[in-house]
Amino acid sequence: MVISTTNDPIAPYQGGVNLAHDLNGRLLTFEGTQHTAFLEGVSCVTDAGITYLTSLRLPSEGIRCEPEG
Repeated sequence: MVISTTNDPIAPYQGGVNLAHDLNGRLLTFEGTQHTAFLEGVSCVTDAGITYLTSLRLPSEGIRCEPEG
């Protein structure tokens, strides 16, 4: 699973898209402007990441998460 942020100031979103494709993996898109989203208070991203790390269950294809608050 690859998490990529649409407006990441450091790592271009397309890089995450390409990495997920190259790995034949699942892409989780975060609609945000920060560099990291996992474990940063975005429950949609954090829940999907923890589920993957603890049970290897991937999120739904095409999942998109938005900032909270």
